Amino acid sequence: MSETLTLPPETFPPETFPVGPFDLASLDPALLACLPEQLHPVSRTFLGYWLEGTMSTPEFLRWFHMPNSDYLDVAQCLLAVVAGA
Repeated sequence: MSETLTLPPETFPPETFPVGPFDLASLDPALLACLPEQLHPVSRTFLGYWLEGTMSTPEFLRWFHMPNSDYLDVAQCLLAVVAGA
């Protein structure tokens, strides 16, 4: 028997979902420098949640790379830029 993971509604309340795709063009150039030429839409969504404060940094680091393990380094780069390192 398989189990379904159900997140509590307060984890990502519907009113916090981005309307349409997250606009990468609005990002700081230092953040853009971390991103691959084509960012997977799921990772793009998680990036938007994280930058707007809807997703915590540990959650971001856990989920951002799920569509592509090459994004592990991308997430670390983004974190370093945001942290000012």
